[in-house]
Amino acid sequence: MTRKTLTIILDAFIVLLLITIVLLIVMIVQRGSAPIKEEQAAAAEPEVVSYNSTAVTPQPTEAVEEQPAEEKEEVVFYCTPNTSSAMNIRSGAGTDHDKVGSAYAGEEYQVIDVLEEGWTIIDFKGREAYAFTEYLDFYSYDTDADGNKTKKSVKASDIGISEQ
Repeated sequence: MTRKTLTIILDAFIVLLLITIVLLIVMIVQRGSAPIKEEQAAAAEPEVVSYNSTAVTPQPTEAVEEQPAEEKEEVVFYCTPNTSSAMNIRSGAGTDHDKVGSAYAGEEYQVIDVLEEGWTIIDFKGREAYAFTEYLDFYSYDTDADGNKTKKSVKASDIGISEQ
């Protein structure tokens, strides 16, 4: 064989190889998006067997469509000072900790945690800080199907009390 003939054969082989690869990729993509046949679904499910005192009888299984798990919305709690004057916000749980600022009635803070010792950890201007629980009113928001928010009053004990 001449060099030209070998080159033509090699080129034809490469073209056939590329066509085969493309066809395989197309088949894989189509198979991934094709619906599962009932036989395949039944084969994938374990067989349910009922037991009684005398015999074991296989029970027919039905293909059960899996429903996506509903995402449980995490409730976010807020608080506002219930004092007539400024309330001290501290760096730790206790009056022996440094004062990092003041909070006033009507200001809303996100609750991070309520502690057993009577202090609440809040998000105070982007950082964790501590407020005396007795001087706070707690609430969350309920949102209806139209997106309207309603303030819902809660007790500190409803939020959950943690040990520090």
